[in-house]
Amino acid sequence: MDRDAVIRVNWNDDETIAAIPELLRRDQPIEITLPADYNHALFRALHPDAPASEPEELDIHAGPELLADIASVRGLEKLTGLTEPLTAAHASLHLLSPPMLVIAPPPIDQA
Repeated sequence: MDRDAVIRVNWNDDETIAAIPELLRRDQPIEITLPADYNHALFRALHPDAPASEPEELDIHAGPELLADIASVRGLEKLTGLTEPLTAAHASLHLLSPPMLVIAPPPIDQA
C-alpha cells in the first residue's frame, strides 16, 4: 500500500464520522474537506484573542485532543466521536485553511 497516497473525503456529518475508523485501517493520510464557511468560526474558536485585523489562516498540528476545540464550532460537534479511534491509531491532526482536517497515521517507525 502506498503510504503517500491521500484519501480525500468531504465533510458530511454522520457519514464522515462513520467512515473514518475504516479508512484509518488503510494507513494513509485522510483529508477531510470542510465547507469554506467554517474557516472564520474555526479561526475564532482556536484563536479567540486574535485581533480582528489578523488574517484568518489555520495551520495547526496537534493530536486528537484538537478535536475538542474544533467540535466547539456549531455543525462540527460530532467530530468528538473520532477522538477514541484517532487516539488508538496514534494519528496526528493538521488543520489548515481553507478548512481542511488532515488525519495522519503515525510515522512508520512508530506504527
